[in-house]
Amino acid sequence: MPARSTIVPRVLAAVCSAAVLMAGCANLDPPASDALYEEAMAGTKVPPQWVASAEAAAFAPQWAGFPEHGTLQSLIDEALANNLDLRVAASRMQQAAHQARLAGADLLPTVGIGARTATDPTPGSAFSANGYAVLMNWEIDLWGRARAEKKAGEAGYRSSEADYAYARQSIGALTTRSWLAALEASGQLALAQELESTTGEQLKLIEYRRRIGKVSELDVAYWSEQVAAAADVVAQREQARAQALRALELILGRYPAGAAQADEPIPDSPAPLAPGLPLDLLDRRPDLVAARERLVSAYFGAEEAKAARLPTIAIFAGAGRFTKDYSGLATSMQSWVFPVGASLAWPLFDAGRRQITLELRTEQQREALALYARAILTAMTEVENGLTGEQQLALRERSIQRQFSESSRALELARVQRQIGQFDDFDVLQRKRDLLRVQSDLIHVRAERLVQRVNLHLALGGRFGSEAQADQVVAGPPAVGGASAP
Repeated sequence: MPARSTIVPRVLAAVCSAAVLMAGCANLDPPASDALYEEAMAGTKVPPQWVASAEAAAFAPQWAGFPEHGTLQSLIDEALANNLDLRVAASRMQQAAHQARLAGADLLPTVGIGARTATDPTPGSAFSANGYAVLMNWEIDLWGRARAEKKAGEAGYRSSEADYAYARQSIGALTTRSWLAALEASGQLALAQELESTTGEQLKLIEYRRRIGKVSELDVAYWSEQVAAAADVVAQREQARAQALRALELILGRYPAGAAQADEPIPDSPAPLAPGLPLDLLDRRPDLVAARERLVSAYFGAEEAKAARLPTIAIFAGAGRFTKDYSGLATSMQSWVFPVGASLAWPLFDAGRRQITLELRTEQQREALALYARAILTAMTEVENGLTGEQQLALRERSIQRQFSESSRALELARVQRQIGQFDDFDVLQRKRDLLRVQSDLIHVRAERLVQRVNLHLALGGRFGSEAQADQVVAGPPAVGGASAP
């Protein structure tokens, strides 16, 4: 007759094999991305290419028209390393990684060890049992409840990971916009100071003319007012520059002292950017990937709620050694025990708790579907607006550039006329004031166009970090019991 020590492992192995076979009956394949898109965009027709652009070439995720190794790139890298909002996003991604690990814990058995010792019998019992034991308990995932929970956690982690990637891109775009605002503020301040100086020179000429009787005191009062107005513009430009620098420093994680250097000229307008095709955004924009993964997580959440209504089956096995001291007797018994068994639980009445949970998860799935559709349409709206804005601002820049060229030409002609005695210094200074005003408009429209390019680059899913940072991909959710995600 076989020993008991050999029978127990055989029985345990047979039970485990049967459990594994039964657990494989559930089918938990995730929904296809194309199917999710078709369901989300049912009734909405998306054109094959952008309405605001006839460009059909694939989107090239190069830098948004700026030097890849200049001051701006170093500022972006600094912001990605130190920005506090990005630290919050990184922490949330790490929390999602831990949640994904917890979600898969029910797929593995739990093992515990226990021991007891006492000199007196347990109250209410005829004997006390002293000893130690190791016990394993494993709930068989027959209906796929634990696997659905695990897949929901993994999808939630992927969603958080995509949110973090989009946060990085958004911080890069915000840094670029703030840097452009600081450059424009610096350029406008320099022009305002030059305009103040030019207006002051005109006032001196007017005062001289007043002394020789060519103009009245009214003219002196008017140009004194112009000098005061120019000084007020300088004060406004100084305040705007300090605010722009502090905003940039805050993004960079520095103390907002307004001491950052932003004295470079605004870059020239970039070359046209190929927008690619509308449906390419689905896999290129991290925020759309995040919305889709939230929908997948909601899908598995509903599947988990469905499986939770079915009975649960668990098996247990263990080994231990106990000593039984009978109350009032001098005898005792020592023995090894090897408990093996199974349990079945199927709540027949829980006040509708499981059914309500299923209905709640189903509504959450519908909500995630609607949010995914809204995210897609919002992204496409951002691209269409960006393409239209790019075109309109390019037209404005060309128009103001022509004004600037003509104003420069008028100033040169005025200087020539002064040399031959037909113009005086006051007329030349007036032409210079006109040129400074047009130059101010040109700086503004150039900065605005570059900001629009940044917005378009972000809307198209372009990157802003350096190549080394852009290629850093956070690993998937770690396995249960493994090390945490980086």
